[in-house]
Amino acid sequence: MSALLAEQMLVLFAILAIGSWFGGLAWRGVSLGTAAVFFVGLAFGHFGLTIPKPVMDLGLLLFVYAVGLQAGPRFFRTFKRQGREFVIVSLAALLAAGLVTVLLARLMGYSYALAAGMFTGAVTNTPALAGAIDAVGRLDGEMAATVSVGYGIAYPFSIVGVTLLVSFLPKLLRRPVKQAETDWMASQAGEQPLLAKRQFKVTNANLEGKRLGDLDTHRVSQANVSRIQQGGKVVAGTPDTVLHVGDVMQVVGTEPELEKLRLFIGEEVRVPMEPSTQTLAREMHVTESKLAGKRLMDLRVWDNYGVIITRIRRAGVELAPVGTSTLELGDTLRVVGDAAALDEFARLVSKDVRKIDETNMVPFLIGIMLGILVGLVPIPLGGGMSIKLGTAGGALIVSLLLGHFGRVGPFRVYVPVAARNISRELGLMLFLGGAGANAGTQLARVVQAQGAGVFLAGAAITLTATIVTIIVTHLIYKMNLLSVMGLTAGVLTNPPALAAAENQTTTGVPAVTYASAFPVVLIFKILLAQVLVQVLRLF
Repeated sequence: MSALLAEQMLVLFAILAIGSWFGGLAWRGVSLGTAAVFFVGLAFGHFGLTIPKPVMDLGLLLFVYAVGLQAGPRFFRTFKRQGREFVIVSLAALLAAGLVTVLLARLMGYSYALAAGMFTGAVTNTPALAGAIDAVGRLDGEMAATVSVGYGIAYPFSIVGVTLLVSFLPKLLRRPVKQAETDWMASQAGEQPLLAKRQFKVTNANLEGKRLGDLDTHRVSQANVSRIQQGGKVVAGTPDTVLHVGDVMQVVGTEPELEKLRLFIGEEVRVPMEPSTQTLAREMHVTESKLAGKRLMDLRVWDNYGVIITRIRRAGVELAPVGTSTLELGDTLRVVGDAAALDEFARLVSKDVRKIDETNMVPFLIGIMLGILVGLVPIPLGGGMSIKLGTAGGALIVSLLLGHFGRVGPFRVYVPVAARNISRELGLMLFLGGAGANAGTQLARVVQAQGAGVFLAGAAITLTATIVTIIVTHLIYKMNLLSVMGLTAGVLTNPPALAAAENQTTTGVPAVTYASAFPVVLIFKILLAQVLVQVLRLF
């Protein structure tokens, strides 16, 4: 048995498997989820079974990288709209936590190194820990190890407590998740209106005998004609179609754009318009890399292939295509045309449908490498001080940029949803398993040396930051519940808490909010940890 337990990979996956099973158990509809892996890791660590630190670091790297790729398409829009709020919430929560740290150190007689370490553990931030160790090391090299002890004291409660709080937050605030999702979808409809389908009867006599292509309807409205019913026959809305008074046009677009076209064409009607054997509609996935970044006007879709693209669905958002619209890997196209033309166009855009499930590994790996490099770059602050974002911080920033721009130099980034999910879930589990096992080895020793009261002090710092975050987001800014959960996890830079929030919704809002706040929070924590070292030395 001892020989088996010496195999660290066996121990690692035993922790993951048991933790996953335990996390799936629910009581009154509430479960620990992925956070259960941390508890199982603590138990294994108590008996001296550890996980290599590089495994834990790799897990955190994969997790934040996947979160950034997921949040990237909406990150800049969200931060532009709410960036000021994120800064204020983060500052309020972290300054309050820092103040409580100073007060507790003064009352309880903790050393400045121990208190600074407790702050970094209470707000769950390893780069801040590294900054505090560096600041203490410049003052007294022998005290640097004490910073890690303080981190180990406060870290477990921060991970577990905040995760549990986020899990119960909808019930504590009496705000149902379903209602929050409905409210969010309504707000999104205002920002990115959903596409609708309407039918207009041609009553404008000026359109009689005109070719649809000659009308240049996109000068009037950003909507697309998909089909036209002429004398009981349904045809595709191609540029060569000749219009006659009495024809019925089926048009796809946002409601405001459809209304513009109604004024141009004629009255709205509702008639059955089933596709004929000649005119069909089909969904296609863009998997050919040579099409990525190509404009529809340059592809000359109708002239070359005889089909009409009526919708583009990208990252969960439907777009009305116009000539300047570009195609990206992973796009889902709604295409109208006859069977032969559709087959030919399908061979162009999705020659190999298996690619829709394949990750472009070269840009994916280059992005991770760039993230690591960004995290290692020192950022000078003056006075001989500098900070580093750390591996996780650098990876998140790079992945946000990749998710937004969709490319690394000449390489297009495409990561299927399933691949992002496995990277996020497995990465989080590796991180939690390693963190729990490594913390478990020191738990008993820390309690004996410092007493149980020190854990309460660490918990007080965590709760201060958490409560201030919830008060400001919920009561002052009245944010959507999904954003409150994501920002609570983000201010505490707590991956398990984010997972707990994500498990309650399918919208992705918590991940976007978390990623939007993360860069600001990370910098604040690194700076504040080093400032606290200087402040605590005065007492």
